[in-house]
Amino acid sequence: MARDISFLQYMRAHGNTPGPTQRPYLNGAISGLFAAVPSFIVLYFSDALDSIEKTLSASMPVTLVVYAALMILAGIAYAAIFKRAANDRQGGWLFGISYGFLLWVLGPVTIWQTISNRPVATGHAAMGLFGAQVIFGLVLGLLFPAVHSFLQARLINLDTNSKELRAVDRKIREHQELPWDVPEINEK
Repeated sequence: MARDISFLQYMRAHGNTPGPTQRPYLNGAISGLFAAVPSFIVLYFSDALDSIEKTLSASMPVTLVVYAALMILAGIAYAAIFKRAANDRQGGWLFGISYGFLLWVLGPVTIWQTISNRPVATGHAAMGLFGAQVIFGLVLGLLFPAVHSFLQARLINLDTNSKELRAVDRKIREHQELPWDVPEINEK
């Protein structure tokens, strides 16, 4: 007989507050930096990078550094906004692509045009700018859980043969009780 998992049990197990081993901001910064690479490639091949250089009145290396810094900040903001939901392997791409669209709407479309009274890019370059932001979000959403797993594996120092770890792993795989409700652990 399948167990009915209530919403409160779900929220206790998958709440919004990240635990100490999750390091969401570091994860967001690393994921944002890696997600900036394909985004930068799209900017380069769509000539949006030239428009950004002219708008900033800066050289290519300066534009690259500014863009990388902004994308790292965007990754940190992604971690702060989505918290534990960002670790969802099945829905991360959707969170990410939506976040990329939000970045495009807020960044070059709204904020930049309000400050400078002119668009960052027009025509083909504007489409490239849109594509770059959406691809950034997509890659960010796909990378975030993988980077999280990598970081968490380095931070958790558990004995893989321990009775407690096997019990927690079994319960998580069965999607039943929470790890801290496992009787084998609580009997100690």
